Amino acid sequence: MTYVLGIDKGTTMTKAALFDAATGRVVASARRPTKSFRPHPDWHEEDMAGTFDGVAAAIRETIASSGVRAEEIVGVGVCGHMGGLWALDRDGAPAGPAIAWPDARASSLLEGWKEDGTAERLFEIAGNAPIPGLPLVLLAWLKTNDRAYYDRIDTVFLAKDYVNYRLTGVKATDESDLSFFPCDIRARTPSRELFALAGVGEMEARLAPVMTIGEIVGHVTAQAAGLTGLAEGTPVVTGAGDAVAAAIGVGALESGQAVTVIGTSFMNNLTVDTPLLEPAGVGFLFLMPDGRWQRLMSNTGGGSLCLDWILQAFGTQAYGSGEAIDFARVEADARAVPAAAGLIVHPYFNTSGMTAPRFEPLARGSIFGLDLSSGPAALVRAVMEGVAFSMIDCYGALDAPVTQITITGGGARSALWREICASAMDRPLSIPEAEETGALGVALLAARAGGLYETLPDAARAMVRVAATVEPDPALSARYRAAFPLFRDLGRDLAPLWKLRARLLERSQTDKDAP
Repeated sequence: MTYVLGIDKGTTMTKAALFDAATGRVVASARRPTKSFRPHPDWHEEDMAGTFDGVAAAIRETIASSGVRAEEIVGVGVCGHMGGLWALDRDGAPAGPAIAWPDARASSLLEGWKEDGTAERLFEIAGNAPIPGLPLVLLAWLKTNDRAYYDRIDTVFLAKDYVNYRLTGVKATDESDLSFFPCDIRARTPSRELFALAGVGEMEARLAPVMTIGEIVGHVTAQAAGLTGLAEGTPVVTGAGDAVAAAIGVGALESGQAVTVIGTSFMNNLTVDTPLLEPAGVGFLFLMPDGRWQRLMSNTGGGSLCLDWILQAFGTQAYGSGEAIDFARVEADARAVPAAAGLIVHPYFNTSGMTAPRFEPLARGSIFGLDLSSGPAALVRAVMEGVAFSMIDCYGALDAPVTQITITGGGARSALWREICASAMDRPLSIPEAEETGALGVALLAARAGGLYETLPDAARAMVRVAATVEPDPALSARYRAAFPLFRDLGRDLAPLWKLRARLLERSQTDKDAP
């Protein structure tokens, strides 16, 4: 038998999964938390070496628990969260701490770009609404605010590229992650104009070489083999950014096929045959395999992250905390709460704000309609409904046919949350058999690169399975149709207040730093 290993380097959790290359079924898996640091408000950093230690530990545990010989693993694929900044110095060591995509230190700089037209031009060329954690924005911020870090940068790439570098010693990135750099999304190449427009033209030469999605980037080195338990010489493919990997992992390879991911953020991704930049100025456009694109309408403000916060803030006494949370009880209690009962949560708790269906990087979470009956279970249900309302918002803004939606991600393990999303959308949602669809997606890439399948669709037909379909509940759909306008209109009314909040925070920080 032959196996492929998929690794998903996530914002909060890193997962490794070993798949049977013939069936796509998981043989073994392991997880490690992704450690992050917040040295200042709205900053989000990682220690690059420490992050790889977690990846290596997850790989070791997966192989050890599988009973599979390392030599039977014919390929490795890595996906990782897109955005942020991962950089090496001239010696191949980290140039500084990794900056993760939720980092918002450059929010003020980005507001300036919106005012002078830079953000609009960026979208016209790259198809991406710039968030504070976009690599180009962070490079511009570092050049002005941390010149020592900036000057140490010799190679710049993204999270999964650093993992590949530690596995193979090769510095490279791929088309999907290029999408979040200064990218000419139509030509599928780096954009010299955008590097220059941001004032960081010298960084174009320091961008890691760009390879096609799923191309073999290198082979596991002796040192990496010792750290991970992989066999020296095992091929490693470029992998892909997590949004693209998740689409591959559910087989959403053809135009009109979509995948919704309830992860740390909430992603609604539609595969298209031609670059789709409407609605202008919002969402993202990523490069997909085989000459396609992915239009992503994402609530970067939070998916499962918002539920985690609600449980930590209000539910510890009732449900426990950390790994001890009783999720069965959480779901049972939330199911008993009436649907759309007047409690509205805007799920923008993350520091990156909202990128679709409007571009509001300063957006933050809100809870509307609290009264004496609003217990933890009601808040849990309201978060699930708020995320589902943002799903209506995101898909509704796309002027393109959506023929099929698959729902996945950690939050989609909740049967209630899946049912709420299906009813809010008033359409059936497919559930994949594999939970770790990002890891499966890059495992498919490894299987194709290893010659096990002629094409990526061939690999998907063999390795991707649909476990079930969630049908909408007509009564719930009617309630959510009635409640959605309140969610939508409240969000629009809050937009100027989010900007006021940001100015107050900036003034508070300035006063704090004053002598």
